[in-house]
Amino acid sequence: MTPRPEHPDNSEDRGGRRRIAGVVVLYHPGEELLENIASYAGQLDVLFAIDNSEGDTPIPALNLRESGNVIHVANGRNLGVAAALNRGARLALEHGCDYLLTMDQDSSAAPGMVAELLACLDGPAASPIGIVAPCLVTKPGQEQSSVTCCEEVPVAMTSGNLLNLAAFRSVGPFMEELFVDFVDIEYCLRLRKKGFRIVRANRALLRHSVGRLLKFRLFSRDLYLTSHSPLRKYYKTRNRFFVADIYRDSFPAFCRADRARFLLELVRLLFFEDGKKEKLAMIRKGYADYRTGRMGRYDAEEGGSSR
Repeated sequence: MTPRPEHPDNSEDRGGRRRIAGVVVLYHPGEELLENIASYAGQLDVLFAIDNSEGDTPIPALNLRESGNVIHVANGRNLGVAAALNRGARLALEHGCDYLLTMDQDSSAAPGMVAELLACLDGPAASPIGIVAPCLVTKPGQEQSSVTCCEEVPVAMTSGNLLNLAAFRSVGPFMEELFVDFVDIEYCLRLRKKGFRIVRANRALLRHSVGRLLKFRLFSRDLYLTSHSPLRKYYKTRNRFFVADIYRDSFPAFCRADRARFLLELVRLLFFEDGKKEKLAMIRKGYADYRTGRMGRYDAEEGGSSR
């Protein structure tokens, strides 16, 4: 039986309207940033733009300072996705917010996305909801595939998620030693282990870039394959094995399925992607660092992670 959370869900209004904050994690953003943020900032009470860019603040991020409900926070260096999300969550709590919309800089929201996410909180529930996730639109011509308004899912990627801040207080912060990749997977599994549910709102649409898309033609159909950089291959490899070690006993089916996904990604890399030598080298390095317990940010000068 799934355990009940230690703290109750605070999704009710406490006598007033739900207060919704947002956090968008920035790293040397492009000009599309302002347009992306404009698609959802008006659906929020306040938006924290946590900037992990090194050096001078990028021009698109500087322009955010002229936006009414956007607060730009410059870290001055890349602290990783998890650290930025944690800072945004703590700022949201300080501002008295109940929920936190977590966004990537290359994502944009359909009109009314936040309202559709909130709608999935109002139905009957056997246990509290930790995250309401959107329906992702990642490929050209992709359409909503499910007729079910709200459905439970095992995990959800970070962008577009509505995080219950009572759940955040209950289960703790995002795991900063992961730095990037599988931060969202680990958090969803931790929420579920503590008795919270992950729900997808299929009418809440989010347009999101998942990396460079490679297009193939097979049997008169267009197929798309996501291609990541060698560094992302490193993080995905290291972190997925690290997370599997933590949750193998609690979620064995998910961990077996993810191992199969890893093998499939290797096959796709060998047959379809470019830069095979570099990417395979970083996959090997990621697995080696997992085996030795080296986590945190990858430091090429040190030959591995920085802590």
